[in-house]
Formats: sequence, C-alpha cells, structure tokens
Amino acid sequence: MTTQSTDLKSCLRELCEDKGAAAFGVAAPEDADALPRIRIVELVTRWSKHVREVMPEAKSVIIFGVPSLDDADELEIRRGERKFSYPGYGRIVVVQRELVRYLSSQGYSAKPVTELVPHKRLAVLAGIGAYGKNSLIISPRLGPWLRFGAVATDAPVPKDKPFAKDMCGRCRRCVTACPSGALKPYVVDPHRCLVYVGVMPETPRGFGTLLEANAPMVTPSTRKMCTRCQMACPYTTAERRRNVLRPSVGR
Repeated sequence: MTTQSTDLKSCLRELCEDKGAAAFGVAAPEDADALPRIRIVELVTRWSKHVREVMPEAKSVIIFGVPSLDDADELEIRRGERKFSYPGYGRIVVVQRELVRYLSSQGYSAKPVTELVPHKRLAVLAGIGAYGKNSLIISPRLGPWLRFGAVATDAPVPKDKPFAKDMCGRCRRCVTACPSGALKPYVVDPHRCLVYVGVMPETPRGFGTLLEANAPMVTPSTRKMCTRCQMACPYTTAERRRNVLRPSVGR
C-alpha cells in the first residue's frame, strides 16, 4: 500500500461524505466477480453482472451508502407506464458523478456500476455491513437504512476488509413484521414483497388492502414504500422511527 493510494482513498471518502454519503468502502473487482451470479427478479427476471463486464480494466470498486433519514426518502413516484422515480435515491447519482469527475481529474478512468452488479455484495466485501435476514445490509450505526451506489475505476485504491460480524443472531423481528409473508431469513420473495408489488402493472389479488395499510398512496401518483421490516429492526435509530408520515397522509 503506497502513501499515494492511501491519500487517494481518503480524498474519495471525504468527497462521498461531503455529498451526503454516510458509508464508504472499497472492494476488489476480482473478489466480487468470484461470487456466483444470481437471478434478479423484479418486473423482468435478469442475471447479475460482474464488475469487469462493466469495466474490464477495473482495479477497484468504490461503494457508498446514502442514508434514508425520513419517510420522504421512501417515496416512489409513478412517471408513466412502468416509469418510476425515487427522490430519496437522487443523491446516489450526485455522488457517482462527483467520484467519476474527481477520478478523471486525477488521470484515472471511472464508471458508475450498474445495479445488475449486486451492490449488497459489494457493501459486505467493502466492510460496510452485514447481509441481514430482511435481505438488506445492516450497518452497525444506521441499521438497514442505507441505499447504495458504486463506481468502478482503474485507480489502485486499497480495499477494505469484508464485514464478518453477524448482525442478526437469533432475531427474527423483520420476518415476523413483514405484512405479506415475503420474508424468510436472508431471502425475500419479490412476488410478495410490497415494494415490488407496488410497481406491478396490476395489483395481485388480495394485495390491495395490504398495500393500502403498509404502502399507502400519499398523492394519486406517489406511494410511500413499505418499510415494516426495517422499522422492526433493532438497529433502526430512534430518530428514524420518529421521522414518519402522519396518519392523515396515509399511515
């Protein structure tokens, strides 16, 4: 590890934090690509990609997490047929853009990593948190409330140690709290998870009442995504528990 590469890593961390990220880490592309591909089941079923399919010359992957601090960060706005936007996730694009800009100014190539490269795996490899029973990354400081972005680069940035601690133990609060029975420990059924059900072209039979109670529409085009499994997590902070929509607007 050289002083130059360590200094670069410090600069990248500071940039991410300055732009609103609450977690930062670096993973090696070869470690991520050594893991087997997984099926990504949403509206369309696809297979995950490797980092070096996105950037063949990659030497490092920078992974960062922006925090969800309020129910307003969990809004989903329908913008048209199968088109949605997520205001709480907008900071991810800002951080990615600034990372690419800065690395380019230092003479390196950099590219945002597509969501088809599993970001949760990168977060574990980069030491940010553990993969929890709710199929989210559990951070010791912010619980399951981080949303991830990543940038691949040919810069030789020192990698972090993978996160090794079990954050869940015997706890099953998230599994019990899921209103649609979508969770088994460490596995989520996307066909039952209300976050995914909420974007389906047609609401499956029997899910209308569940959506209304747990993922309500707050305007004719805006839904507050279900967060029951996250709110049940013992690592959720008291501040996050307070920052919820009032019953008069859908809770």
